[in-house]
Amino acid sequence: MDKQQIFNLIENLNAEYFTVRQLYGALQPRSTADRRAIAEVLAECEADCLIVYDRRNARYRKVTGKNFGRAVFEAHSRGFGFLIGDEGGDLFVPASKTNGACHRDEVLFRKLSDNGDEAEVVRVLKRGVSNVVGTYLLRRDGRILLPDDARMPVVSIPPKKDMGAQNGQKAVAHITRYPARSGEKAEGEIAQILGYIQERNVDVMCVAATFGLSQTFPEEVEQEAQAAPERVTEEEFVGRRDLRGKRIFTIDGEDAKDLDDAVSVSLLPDGTFELGIHIADVSRYVAADSTTDREAFARGTSVYLPETVFPMLPKQLSNGICSLYEGEDRLALSCVMRIDGEGRRRDFEIFPSVIRSCHRLTYNAAQAVLDGDDGARERYADIADDLLTMERLARILQERRNKRGNIEFATKEVVFTYDEEGEVADIRLADDGFSHQLIEEFMIAANECVAQYAADCGYPFVYRVHSKPDEQKLNVLFALMRGLGIEVKRTREIRNSTLQQGLMRAKDTPYFNLVNDVMLRTMQKAKYSDVNEGHFGLASQCYCHFTSPIRRYPDLIVHRVLKTALAGKMTEEVFDEYQTVCHTAARQSNEREKTADMAERKADDVKKCAYAQRIAGECFSAVVSGVTERGLFAELPNTVEGFISAEQLGDVSYDPEHFCLRNGSVRYSLGDVVTVRVANVNRRACKIDFDIILPNAKRSAK
Repeated sequence: MDKQQIFNLIENLNAEYFTVRQLYGALQPRSTADRRAIAEVLAECEADCLIVYDRRNARYRKVTGKNFGRAVFEAHSRGFGFLIGDEGGDLFVPASKTNGACHRDEVLFRKLSDNGDEAEVVRVLKRGVSNVVGTYLLRRDGRILLPDDARMPVVSIPPKKDMGAQNGQKAVAHITRYPARSGEKAEGEIAQILGYIQERNVDVMCVAATFGLSQTFPEEVEQEAQAAPERVTEEEFVGRRDLRGKRIFTIDGEDAKDLDDAVSVSLLPDGTFELGIHIADVSRYVAADSTTDREAFARGTSVYLPETVFPMLPKQLSNGICSLYEGEDRLALSCVMRIDGEGRRRDFEIFPSVIRSCHRLTYNAAQAVLDGDDGARERYADIADDLLTMERLARILQERRNKRGNIEFATKEVVFTYDEEGEVADIRLADDGFSHQLIEEFMIAANECVAQYAADCGYPFVYRVHSKPDEQKLNVLFALMRGLGIEVKRTREIRNSTLQQGLMRAKDTPYFNLVNDVMLRTMQKAKYSDVNEGHFGLASQCYCHFTSPIRRYPDLIVHRVLKTALAGKMTEEVFDEYQTVCHTAARQSNEREKTADMAERKADDVKKCAYAQRIAGECFSAVVSGVTERGLFAELPNTVEGFISAEQLGDVSYDPEHFCLRNGSVRYSLGDVVTVRVANVNRRACKIDFDIILPNAKRSAK
């Protein structure tokens, strides 16, 4: 029996539903081979989502019409969920219509009406989560893993499948059978025991396990890394410019071990600056499509959680031959620019090099030199003048960027300090001296230079792009600024300089942090793309990531493209290959960056919860950081945020236009200072509740 005949019959059936018996009646199979052909076609149609099997009625349904689509199912702890995706939009799925879908599953759905916003899950196409992190509990009715994420199902653990886990320990369960409907338990087996929550860093390891992060690498990756040389040999200098005689050095954090960027500077006779950015030539040791490269692609980025790093590359590479250590010969890819006194790039060179860093500076040491510390200047006497020249150049570059509309947001990076037991003893905002900004300016200059070179040459490339803000979010931002008395002239087409102006005018008001945070939330997320769309936030027409190939996969691809082009090997065939590689790498890197961001935020929140538990019952001054119908969010000076329920505020009404809750003549607004008590901490749900003590709220304007 011809398969095409079967396909045509299914396609031309008038009924939405049909059974196998109906197909047999129409096709009249005469042999086992005929019946096998029908079964194969049905399986292929089902795999391609042309039909779905309704087990309740033992019949097939044709997937036709605009009401069907694919989306990711976002579960709610109460059983219902939502469909997230281009096709799914904000469709609501009742608990009775989830059809066995779990959180983050990719599903085929059907709208329940043409114009409604409800849908049912027709079929799970791909499971989104296979491992669940939670607390192992021994109960009268059996062993379970209670998930940390309430959107995930409880997992039943059969006898002898618990790896000897003890009651109350944090663990990872691998799901072996998914629930058939909402509210049912899944079945699984313990795959990893993490320890008790009060043990050092177990809370962070739970976050890592939730997001699939691992510090270990597959054995074959480790073997490849072990085969890498420990030192650079003179044979590798061929085709490279020898810069070992130049004053080149690194400036990094105190604990950094993966040193992938070094800098140099000199004043030229014509008064211009020669700025050198020298980046570790990681591509020399990670060959395209090698086992290590495929693992780096899968990870996409290194992830930095409190006290813990989950590297993109094995330590033998990231902390070894690829790291630009002081006094060691290292292979690099250098971008040397000539910059005038106005911050304009006059010319540049990009070339493979060999360098030898003369110093491994920390940001604190560099800042001490800039601040005039005698001891620091004596210790780094050979490069002290270079650092002062760098400071001068960085300020010139910074001023030029600001003139073109760069939006300089204030960031709130926190530093956790720990007691002897490993518990969070304190949280403070990280110091941000000019030494940090100096390196940032130089990296931006190199990234722009490299991206512009690739764009001008028309090479396939991975750009870092940033779109203009969403119009609706902009309306909210401008309404907020008007309400705070910060007047900014809005143009028809939004410009970087308009938002920059608003931020600058807020700087000398009590509302700077509020405007800064809301403006940040207004911005689109920067992303990677193989199409150059410019970078709105940096006011840059062309930008990429070139400076961190040890910890970011797009930088590694950028290096490969550059080295191929510089070597004159960009043939038509190679060009076509890179087009595919750049497109794929950009998409994967965006996904991995999103995962890393979520993991880093979650880990910070977990540590803040641990700290909040320590200070429970104490009172603090806080700033209202969020207003909803349900209540207020308030933030302590060290960024710990808690929720104040509306019930505490009396008979309040929500005023979204002015971002406040009103209670008669009193209002609670964004930016208001309140006194709060840390009331309750739920570490499993990662939530902190505040009680309001002294509202200090403003009286409403008449």
